[in-house]
Amino acid sequence: MGQNILTVIISVIALSLIGAFSGAILAYASSKFTVKTDPMVDEVLKLLPRANCGACGFPSCSALAEAIVSGKADVASCKVGGESTAKAIAEKVGAGKVDLKEKLVSCVFCGGSTDKCGRKFEYKGIPDCFAVLLVGGGDKLCSFGCLGYGNCVKACKFDAMKMPARRSLGEGGGNDNIPIIDKEKCVACGKCINACPRHMIGYRPKSAKILVNCVTKDKGAYVRKICKVGCIGCKLCQKACKYDAISFKDVVPIIDYNKCTACLECVKVCPQKTIIEI
Repeated sequence: MGQNILTVIISVIALSLIGAFSGAILAYASSKFTVKTDPMVDEVLKLLPRANCGACGFPSCSALAEAIVSGKADVASCKVGGESTAKAIAEKVGAGKVDLKEKLVSCVFCGGSTDKCGRKFEYKGIPDCFAVLLVGGGDKLCSFGCLGYGNCVKACKFDAMKMPARRSLGEGGGNDNIPIIDKEKCVACGKCINACPRHMIGYRPKSAKILVNCVTKDKGAYVRKICKVGCIGCKLCQKACKYDAISFKDVVPIIDYNKCTACLECVKVCPQKTIIEI
């Protein structure tokens, strides 16, 4: 009995010594290899919104703060914080005047709602854009247009997108099945763009007054048959523009917003009403 107690005591003492020794080693390693952070990084981080959305190109707000302090990122990199955050950071790090660029917002480049561009069949599967593409390449007649199952809306962290109620085949009316973007809430984080399997969501300047509401690459004769508002590539808009603000890539026109004066001449001559005033 006495021998057993002695064995237990020795074991406890041994384990205690091992624990103490291990703790000392860990404490030394912690102090020896601790990465010291610049106090300014913490100050900048306090000014960021902590959204960790990745819109700035960095994985987190803390990573952006480090990049700003080290000079690897601009003080105006945070799209969520906007102008007020950029100015506050500039003042904190002594960056001087802030060069603020035109604010961008996400945009759904498609006007083909159900009453304008029909569907090939009534889809009854999982309400997901990637899922419907697996069924005959999608239910929409246009192979470039918005599918309308809201993957982009689900991806938005800022409540900047909403999806109107879908309608059945044969029903008309409104802008159903095309996502609506609130430009005041949009921070251009790009989540909706990445969530779109047809890659027809992009950016436009927030101050833009006109929009080309189509991304088709199909020829005009075919577009006329399937969509009432699809671009047919007639180039009347380009001819009507006096400011050389419209060029063409494939079928649809591209607007140079730096040259555009919002005279609306392109809107007036577009036979398909593809170019719209916004």
